[in-house]
Amino acid sequence: MQYRDQEEVQNENEILGVKETAKFLHCSPSHVSNILNGKVANLPPIPHVRAGRKRLIRRESLVQWFKAQEAASLGVAAQC
Repeated sequence: MQYRDQEEVQNENEILGVKETAKFLHCSPSHVSNILNGKVANLPPIPHVRAGRKRLIRRESLVQWFKAQEAASLGVAAQC
């Protein structure tokens, strides 16, 4: 059985706030808030948890969400 690096496991479980998510996606925190609120057309909200006013996003969920959006955009491009 292959053992995963502890840093890799830690990254999967890392919890990001809106600012960290914005940095990861190379966009503004307000744009991330709009995505989280479902206000961006043709883009589903990023999976997150509310903790009072804070929004918490698991890094692994963000990566999976991004991959799904990437695959969807490739599917649309293939239809053209």
